[in-house]
This record gives sequence, C-alpha cells and structure tokens, in this order.
Amino acid sequence: MSSLAMELLVQFSSGDFAFSGELQAFWMAVQGAMMVRLGPNKDRSLNWFHAFSLSVIGGFGGGWLGFIWMGRPSSMLSNDLNMASCIVAFILVNYTPMDIGFKCCNNIMGKIATVVFAQLFRSLGVAKFVMVCFETFKDSPSAYYPIPVFGPILYATLLGNMGGFVLK
Repeated sequence: MSSLAMELLVQFSSGDFAFSGELQAFWMAVQGAMMVRLGPNKDRSLNWFHAFSLSVIGGFGGGWLGFIWMGRPSSMLSNDLNMASCIVAFILVNYTPMDIGFKCCNNIMGKIATVVFAQLFRSLGVAKFVMVCFETFKDSPSAYYPIPVFGPILYATLLGNMGGFVLK
C-alpha cells in the first residue's frame, strides 16, 4: 500500500479530515431515521413526533443516556450539530417529494455511506467514552488491579449500541 493511501486511511480512521464531525453526525442521524422508517414506521402510521423521537434515540441513544448514567449532563443538549443532523435526516428520509430521500438512503450507495460514517462515529465515540469513563473512575480502582479496565470498556461498548437496543 502506498504511503499516501496509508496516510489517507489513518486520517479517515482517526476522523482527521474536513467536515468529519458533520459527516459522522449526519450519517448517524440518517441511520437512526432509516432504522425507524424500515421498522416501527414502515407503514407510516406513527405520529411525526413519535417517529422523530425514535429516530433521535435510534441514532444517538448512547449520547442521550451515557452521560446521564455518570451523573453528567448529556452532550446532546449542548451539541447543536447532532440535533440539527437529526432534523435534516428525519425530513430527508420521511418527507421528501416522491420519497426520493428514502430511496437514495435505502440503495446500496446510501447504505455504504451510512455504515461507513456511522461506524466511524461509533468507533471514535467508544474511544472518547472509554477515556471519559477512565478519568471518572481512575480514583476508585478495584482491589485486584490498580486501574479500572473492564468498567470503561463495557460502558463504552454499551453506549455504542444503545440506540439499537432501545428500539428492540
């Protein structure tokens, strides 16, 4: 593999490229909206607010619940980008003319983009949550090992999968 390709791969994997946060937030929100549109709202019988709430929790369930479990305010309340992405993605998936947004997000290219950026969001989020959890618990380790290991990893793993868990 050439050094340029490796450098680009490292930049992508570490989220170090232009509009990284925006792309991750948008496609994570699209994943939440598609999860609801293909599941509980496949017959489009849900009230818009109920469908929107499920879409937000489906996309960012860990962001809503994670910090609350640690006694901190949720970053979803202070992060305008995530909520704006949820609104745009919900409208795109549910209310575009001739259902074009849903059709674009449901074809193979839309699914690839959703999976790539949503998983990038999750993987970088898991790393951040492990660090936050470690910093929170480092002063009270277990009697068997001097630093907390399993708690931060388990916590971050749960948060990375919370949206899908809530919708099941």
